[in-house]
Amino acid sequence: MNKKTFIMVIAFILLSFISVACKKEQAVTQLTDDEVFQLYNKAREAYEWFDLKTIPHDSERYIEVNGERYFEVVQPGMNSKKALVDYLNGLFTGDITESLMTTSSGRFVEKDDKLYVLPADRGTDILKGKESYRLERISDKQLMITVTVEVYDDPDAKNVVGYEEHDFYLEFSDNRWRFKNFELVR
Repeated sequence: MNKKTFIMVIAFILLSFISVACKKEQAVTQLTDDEVFQLYNKAREAYEWFDLKTIPHDSERYIEVNGERYFEVVQPGMNSKKALVDYLNGLFTGDITESLMTTSSGRFVEKDDKLYVLPADRGTDILKGKESYRLERISDKQLMITVTVEVYDDPDAKNVVGYEEHDFYLEFSDNRWRFKNFELVR
């Protein structure tokens, strides 16, 4: 390699490093109020798959593993644990996804490029009523959704005796909006 070529290669490498170092952070995509609440509903649905009801599945197609019936997941795009994790990571920060997958590690199995689930449903809290929502824009990269839930003393009479508030933080990271904390409110 001659001296001129060597200098050009070094200059190219230096310019590459400078370009990467000077690269500006990608602009934050701002969400409308409707988009925020759509994202909340999507996150709630996904979280429910782990804490309230089972991910959509076909009750006619199943495999048996250790005497248990695991049913084929029919949620679009969910044909593996990795696909499920990727979906969850699009809604939640990694620690929430990891916690959900860890606590339900025995509920999902893969076979023949399909994802199967062991159903585990429960009902909602019968002492909780209607939800209302409030959105606060804390910064360009952080939003807070406050969910207020009615509390009943009698589930049949539905007498409201109080309210519970739950604050959920949405943060812009890794080029997307994701929940930093999450739980079901009922």
